[in-house]
Amino acid sequence: MEQVGVQLGLAVRAQERFQSRSHAADQLTASVVPRALPDVPGFEAAALYHPGASVGAEFYDVFPLADGWGFALGGSAGQGEEAASVSAMVRGGLRVLSVWEREPDQVVRKVNEALVAQGGGLFVMAVAGFVSGRRIRMSSAGHHPAAMVSPDGSVRFAAGGGVPLGISAEAETATQEMTLEPGQMLVFYSEGLISSRDAHGAPYGEERLADVLARYAGQSPATVAKAVEEDRHAFSAGQVWDEIVILALRAL
Repeated sequence: MEQVGVQLGLAVRAQERFQSRSHAADQLTASVVPRALPDVPGFEAAALYHPGASVGAEFYDVFPLADGWGFALGGSAGQGEEAASVSAMVRGGLRVLSVWEREPDQVVRKVNEALVAQGGGLFVMAVAGFVSGRRIRMSSAGHHPAAMVSPDGSVRFAAGGGVPLGISAEAETATQEMTLEPGQMLVFYSEGLISSRDAHGAPYGEERLADVLARYAGQSPATVAKAVEEDRHAFSAGQVWDEIVILALRAL
């Protein structure tokens, strides 16, 4: 009975530690992924988040601004609690600084300064954008280019580019401005999407992504995001290693 009691005690303590770590992981995920997207004037927005094998480091956000609204997407180069904490800091910094800065590029540059000053050694790929009417101004720091989908099924990719945050105090960003016509959609996505692999080790890639987007041109952002994830799921036989993030914005 004493041995049984000892084993039960160990099991209870192990369960408590597991629950504590699980709660911490849930809290970290909540800090990088919003519970719901706000209503966006002039646009229809939808997002999809699929957790990976460990505590996530990808983030996305949509938030109001004084003369429009903003969005951000990105992820830390790493996994686990430390990477998730860095992503949460970057997401919060992009959102807060957007209140004072008039250009997304200035926001991205100041977040880079803060990240370098922390000296944590992790870098973050990110993109931030400000939207006024149908005009979108974006700043990319090493993030994948967004796909622009037109109602006729044509797909082209934005410029993207830049150097990830946290590498150098002198940020190297790539800026771009565009105006979306009614029905056009911007689709942002994480590294985990295009780096998903099939049974032979081939990556999902942007070419396959473009094919799916072309087939679902004219559909709602929610339908498009779901279609992309279902296609990736079939391609990878249900395997998920890194987080999948898709953010779609369609001009009305």
